Amino acid sequence: MDFAAIVAFTIVLYVRPQEIFGALAAARPAFVVLAWAGAALFMREGGVRWRDVIRTPHDWVMAIYFTYILWSSGSAWATWKLIYPFVGFYFITVMALNTMRRVYVFLYWWLGCIMFIGIMALLSLIGIDPAGSAEITEASRGRLVFGTSLFNNANALGHSVIVAVPMIYFLLFWRRPVFVKEVGLALLPIPLYCTYRTESKGSFASGFIAILATLTFGRPKFVQVIILAGGLFGGVSAAQFLPRWGELQTASKDEAIQGRVEAFKFGRWATENFKYGVGYKNFVTEFQRKEGEEKARASHSSYNQISAEFGWIGLLLFVGSIYCAARTLVQSRTANEMEERVRRTMFCLVATYSVSSWMIDFGFRAAFFVMIAMVSAFHRLLQDRAPIENVDEWLESEQENEANPVGTAAGPIAANGAGAAASSHVYLAHLKQVRGAGRAHAQTAASGVAPVAPLAGSSTTQKSNAYAPAVADTNEERISGSPFMPWTRLTWVDAIVMYYLMELTLYIRTYAIEDLFAAA
Repeated sequence: MDFAAIVAFTIVLYVRPQEIFGALAAARPAFVVLAWAGAALFMREGGVRWRDVIRTPHDWVMAIYFTYILWSSGSAWATWKLIYPFVGFYFITVMALNTMRRVYVFLYWWLGCIMFIGIMALLSLIGIDPAGSAEITEASRGRLVFGTSLFNNANALGHSVIVAVPMIYFLLFWRRPVFVKEVGLALLPIPLYCTYRTESKGSFASGFIAILATLTFGRPKFVQVIILAGGLFGGVSAAQFLPRWGELQTASKDEAIQGRVEAFKFGRWATENFKYGVGYKNFVTEFQRKEGEEKARASHSSYNQISAEFGWIGLLLFVGSIYCAARTLVQSRTANEMEERVRRTMFCLVATYSVSSWMIDFGFRAAFFVMIAMVSAFHRLLQDRAPIENVDEWLESEQENEANPVGTAAGPIAANGAGAAASSHVYLAHLKQVRGAGRAHAQTAASGVAPVAPLAGSSTTQKSNAYAPAVADTNEERISGSPFMPWTRLTWVDAIVMYYLMELTLYIRTYAIEDLFAAA
């Protein structure tokens, strides 16, 4: 039930059916589904313990981030009423995705939400338009939109839909049988054409980075260099044929681009003059107060938005959460093809979001929180496989819980501490022998399993004709620690890296203001 609840909450928060069908809005679906998700977590087997709430570096950064937002705002209660869906969504999603299979299936649901948005936006072009998108598209000079509050802007739609391209590749193409690839081949044109119709220069650039990340991630270094070189050469050439791309040649005279520059200038001013920022959702209000209604506009960048509304500390935590996600996905060691598929898909999501955030204000969108939550859940699952530092103590603890590591009806492998110390290494060697026999297909005709010899030096009364399945033992995997997550806690090194990433972000913003797109 908890998994079904977070899927429903994702749909409510991202697809927003309550805005498509106005009658649903009165039922407050976001609050109802969030309450359902929380109740389902507490009612599931094992319930919720405090140590389940914050377990990974991502959880710590996000908890500090939410706390800082409430502390730095003028009215903590008023701000809480605005951000509680994101707080609940993050922590409930992290705890509900408690198996790798759930993370895997949730990625498909997320892809389904994106595809639904893209399909409905395209259908509005032929008259199927329950969200009233056609009217907004016409007002946007033909640039495609989807008529909900999140996607009634062509740039927002383009940046949101383009991420489906790497997701389709890894979920439906990468190491898939032909009949699954055929499904992916049928779906792939939808996000590509939808993004094309938005005529969003930023989403074209973001999509290009997403495709490069998709093609290079996990490949040998020399292959990555070849792909990057070819991609950059071909991408620059092909970009000339994209809608509105030529406007970059006259950036100093283009009104839309110069409007973004003005937004970046205000963001820089707010960061330098307000130690803790201007407050949540106050970017446009303060911009109007300073420059007037005609000049004021949205932040046009997640980094610009966060630094202006929450100061450099807020930007540090925002960038830090992205850093944590990236580090997890780069350092993680996966056990099988499904886990590797999840890792690669999420890496492309993080890469695409990081690029898109320079051109669109997605700092408080469901996409950000669901992305960090999925990576944190993935991190937790791999972290639980961390290698055992003291094998003898761990085995003794398992015996006290009446665990039988060999898998027979016999009692514990040792009855006292000395036995545990003497037998643990024998046990590990024994497990390797069993796995080797399984790989060699050393199975009996009657039982289909490999025979297991008694453990030398053990007090176990195991008979020599006992049998155990010739498969990898989970205890051996836990002891060896492979695959697992080698990074389990934040350190001073992480804090230093996060700080310099924050400084780099501020430097890039300044460079974009003063040099790249500055008016002549």
